[in-house]
Amino acid sequence: MMGRMIRIREIDDPDLRRRIAAALADRRGLSPAAVPGWYELDDADFVDLLNDLRDQESPTDPDDDL
Repeated sequence: MMGRMIRIREIDDPDLRRRIAAALADRRGLSPAAVPGWYELDDADFVDLLNDLRDQESPTDPDDDL
């Protein structure tokens, strides 16, 4: 079964769309302006980028799990 593909331009929240494009650009070594709106992410890539954004906003201390 194939997962859903998500186009950058289909992300309704403009701030999230910008942040996802910037995170994707960072992973690919590009400028955020070089990521086209039609670029498609599969579910797994989208979730990975969301997790990266979450981790950047609230990094966890590895000692918290102890």
